[in-house]
Amino acid sequence: MPERIVIDNFIDPKDAEDLIRFIQKNEHLIGDGRTFHADKTINWINISDNKIRDLLKYYARKTIIFIDHHLHTKTTMYQNMRLVRWVKGMSMEPHIDKQHDYEDTMDYSALAYLNDAYEGGELFFVDENGGEEVYRMPAFSCIFFKSGKENSHGVKEILNGRRYTIPSFYNEKKKI
Repeated sequence: MPERIVIDNFIDPKDAEDLIRFIQKNEHLIGDGRTFHADKTINWINISDNKIRDLLKYYARKTIIFIDHHLHTKTTMYQNMRLVRWVKGMSMEPHIDKQHDYEDTMDYSALAYLNDAYEGGELFFVDENGGEEVYRMPAFSCIFFKSGKENSHGVKEILNGRRYTIPSFYNEKKKI
């Protein structure tokens, strides 16, 4: 089974509150060039609030430290972080983050959870036999894993509430 690391209490609750408040006040910034993100993502380039940018940079550095430690590697950011808001009815079909069609080159993926006050929205991984491993992630937690085909994953439909996450991606500099 592919290695997936879950870290509880990764996000400070006050930081999560500030990030959620920013998303709620700036829903007009949601948009993305990839259709499967277009209705839920606020990209880095659209975030002008320095406090929010500093928080995202802090959690990017923290994620790098955890990936490097737990997966015995040295990594760097693949791209700047983004904020994602999921509403009732949204889901995501199984996919692989490292999409060669888009020339993606990331090696590791991470997903930090700002809240858990929603129904549905579970993260799931699909194995080579079509079986699913489902994660109901607690608020303030983070999961990270390799970005390739060994970690095809999706999001179950949001049944109620709003799910707020920070996806991020990393390149391996060298294995140690």
